[in-house]
Amino acid sequence: MKHYILISLIFLTTNSISQEAYDPLNTPNTYRNLDNPNYWKNKMPHQAYWQQDVYYNIKAEIDENSDIIKGTEKLIYWNNSPDSLSFVYFHLYQNAFQPDSYLDKLQKSNGNNPKYGKYESKKLGTIINSITINGENIKTELDNTILKVYLPETLFPNENITFDINFQTYFDNGEVRRRMATYNSWGNKHYNGVHWYPRISVYDAKFGWTTDQHLGKEFYGNFGAFDVELTFSSNFIVGATGFLLNRDEVLPAELRKKLDIKNFKDKPFNSYPSTIIEYKENERKTWKYHAENVHDFAFTADPTFRIDEKEWNGIKVIAVVEERHCPKWKTAASFAAEVIKVYSTDFGMYQYPKMVVADANDGMEYPMITFDGGSEPYFKGL
Repeated sequence: MKHYILISLIFLTTNSISQEAYDPLNTPNTYRNLDNPNYWKNKMPHQAYWQQDVYYNIKAEIDENSDIIKGTEKLIYWNNSPDSLSFVYFHLYQNAFQPDSYLDKLQKSNGNNPKYGKYESKKLGTIINSITINGENIKTELDNTILKVYLPETLFPNENITFDINFQTYFDNGEVRRRMATYNSWGNKHYNGVHWYPRISVYDAKFGWTTDQHLGKEFYGNFGAFDVELTFSSNFIVGATGFLLNRDEVLPAELRKKLDIKNFKDKPFNSYPSTIIEYKENERKTWKYHAENVHDFAFTADPTFRIDEKEWNGIKVIAVVEERHCPKWKTAASFAAEVIKVYSTDFGMYQYPKMVVADANDGMEYPMITFDGGSEPYFKGL
């Protein structure tokens, strides 16, 4: 099935590297700096080695009434390979969770006949409204979770392109397990945002383009930097990949004090949560994050999240916990800090400024954030 989408693209040579000092906590993007010890060019295993680089700038609004993310994405993609590229591929992972998808066919071949949610049944996963490349009409081919985009001009080695993308991604809760999920948290919406944005595929020396359909398993991504703005109703508390740039705005000291886990550690487990921030339908709050040396960006959000913070060697360890679970999550941050200490001492220093351990009814790791579930001591296994 062929689609013709409006795509705009900027071609630039990439001989220049940012003159800003490397700073993984703040803008601008300094991932490609020569003083970034984690940039691949600074630790090449051999002289012919290369990786592609990415920089995502995403602004997204999450509608708690419709469970839809509406977002814009500016992606700069550097071709560090020796090859000239005439097309690229994007992953639209959420398209796996719908009738007639490759995952659906796998389910049915294994004797399952899953029921899908209201959006899934309409084949609404991630929808590309537009991709712009210099205002030209570009031929694309959509094959379930893989979108092939033909470039209007060849992308030569040592050049980059900029994609501007407008997209929508739908939360749902059908029978097929999906890590991008929403569920009811004592009358409040809880969101786990993973694989939620159009993500360019990896092109490497061994496999060329990675175009595996999403069948619910692991993911392979390009390393680079992210600037992400997440807009929620003002009563939500958010945990995410990256350094929180506007902490004083979204988590001022007075609010942070009210949200501290110690205020709730002695409440009966699984009791009804209190209301710290009243819900006002038209009042929004934007959480701004910057991340470097990462290949993905994930978030979790819940109005009932309460917070615990510990620190080891300058690394912030943050537990975000549903209030009803606080009595049996009060050691999560301190335990995670101890884990980071042991692994850093025995295997190699943890390279990021923070780690979020999230009470998210799941079990999966993403850059700087781990989704977990259960209660003490069982969450400690992950």
